[in-house]
Amino acid sequence: MTHYVPQFLNKMSSLMWYLLFVTLITSRTVLANESSTLDMKVDACNITGVWRNELGSTLHVKAEGSEVRGVYQTAVESTRGAAGEYRTARVLGIVGDGIQPTVSFSVLWEKGSCSAWVGQCFILHDGAQVLKTFWMLRSVADNLAGDWGSTRLGEDLFFKT
Repeated sequence: MTHYVPQFLNKMSSLMWYLLFVTLITSRTVLANESSTLDMKVDACNITGVWRNELGSTLHVKAEGSEVRGVYQTAVESTRGAAGEYRTARVLGIVGDGIQPTVSFSVLWEKGSCSAWVGQCFILHDGAQVLKTFWMLRSVADNLAGDWGSTRLGEDLFFKT
């Protein structure tokens, strides 16, 4: 049985490299030094609208004053069915003032998990708007002993569509 383990790991490694490659060639690249410049076509970053991240999840939001509301549809799940049948959740959040405001929003998934994003909206030199966020996903733990693996962290880069 142990001779199957290296073959399995090799196949998993190949799959991971393939998925990374596909993600890199299908995602728009944003450079760290690609910041706002004087040749901007947009006066201010507007959170209201439809945003899509690098994994294909979609954020539909409307900002009224400092309040953000909308719907998030995930393209990924921590476990099959964790986000519910339609993989959608209501978004509640807040947005700051300014040309490139900070933003925070949260969702409560159908099965009880919750996710939160915090980040900032940036205007790129070509006028495109991106939302750079860090996220935290808290899955429901059955008990305190199972708590150790219930929190995940990551980054998302949303592009306004």
